[in-house]
Amino acid sequence: MLAIASACNEPQSLESRPQALLTDGPTLAVDVNTTPALPDVNSTSSIDPDGYTVWVDGSASQAVGTNGLVTFSGLAAGDHEVALYGIASNCSVSTPDKGSNNPRGVSLITGVGGAADFSLACGSWGELFVTTNTTGVDLGGGYTVTVDGGASQTLAPNGNVTFTQLNAWSHTVVLSGVAGNCTLSGPSSQQVTVSAGQTASISFSGSCAPTGSGSGTLTVATSTMGSNPDADGYSVTVDGTASQAIATNGSATFTVPAGANPVALSGVASNCTVSGANPGTVTVPVGGTGTTTIAVTCYVPGSRVSGTGQLGLGTATPQNNVQTFDFDVRADLTGRFTITAYDDVHPDGSIATVFTDVSADPSTFIKAYRTSSSACSDPNHGVEFDAIGRDGPDLVPYTVIACDDGPQGSGRDFLSFFIYKPSAGGIGRSGVVTSGDVVKN
Repeated sequence: MLAIASACNEPQSLESRPQALLTDGPTLAVDVNTTPALPDVNSTSSIDPDGYTVWVDGSASQAVGTNGLVTFSGLAAGDHEVALYGIASNCSVSTPDKGSNNPRGVSLITGVGGAADFSLACGSWGELFVTTNTTGVDLGGGYTVTVDGGASQTLAPNGNVTFTQLNAWSHTVVLSGVAGNCTLSGPSSQQVTVSAGQTASISFSGSCAPTGSGSGTLTVATSTMGSNPDADGYSVTVDGTASQAIATNGSATFTVPAGANPVALSGVASNCTVSGANPGTVTVPVGGTGTTTIAVTCYVPGSRVSGTGQLGLGTATPQNNVQTFDFDVRADLTGRFTITAYDDVHPDGSIATVFTDVSADPSTFIKAYRTSSSACSDPNHGVEFDAIGRDGPDLVPYTVIACDDGPQGSGRDFLSFFIYKPSAGGIGRSGVVTSGDVVKN
């Protein structure tokens, strides 16, 4: 089960916060303590400067300093969900006896109240978002990008990768594996400065010449289905250089060099998605014709949210405070959701996972969908949904908040996941999306 540590089951001692807890009715005191992470124990520059926001039951919120206390009065006795949001990506929750649970459950007692405390550690780490833009024909299998001669990742000719938990200083980034028929437009080695809690970005551009001779014809068709189709159509680009307008259900023809030609569809409305790779690749024979059909599905605006990526810095390996997610949920209560918590390792060595997918387990389902969330920097960029999921042998009710607060690589998207359990046993994970993307159409 996703339960590395249970939430606080009893209030703090009355002596520790008498002004907060000795009230006439149920009051919740939330105490926050932030320190530098090892080995930066003598540095405060990594600590989140603007503090956080405490949320109770997803409806009431207050700002709190990096080391501060806030109280919520007039709450009903019983179980509540408390969460600390607005945490920079270089900071993580690790509260003694409660682990990384955030959100978590807390119980309030009439006439006494209750308390929740969050301990955080912030390190001098940031992230790096690397993109490539390659034009031409026969682009090859892509590249390898390496940081400081150590960590490496493969990178598509037109793609992106994220490096997490990089020290906050200058780094050397090298792109290698450039095919013989391709040339970079700039140096293969670049310097970039990473700041604590921020996402730096760099881009490499290049072009590739055909590996053979001759030319052919490339025909691109579009097939659009669903509600609210894109009214003004799209733009289709081949080889990164030649573009034509194309209708939502139409075609465009190009004369292109023979070989593997990249094809990209752009100008797609935010409520529509392209199926398959975009850009894709179409092989055109000498003197012949290559064809491809690009499928697009459109939805009622705001009726779909999807995402793939991770929370937390570092690699998704056992014992690391990293969670990976993959979901596609719609307002008609169809879709799927999976979250895996690598910081929660079961006695048998398996990693805690909760999922909802009717095709894999008919007992799981999405039961509610809300088209905005006050927890997001712009509520209209958020979605909340409730579901029943499989957590090992158990079925558990949970809530997800997904915020599409910025483009991929911006470090602004956010995800929160909370399992409801009685007697203050609720547990969850949340944070800035450190790799991947959340998209609300």
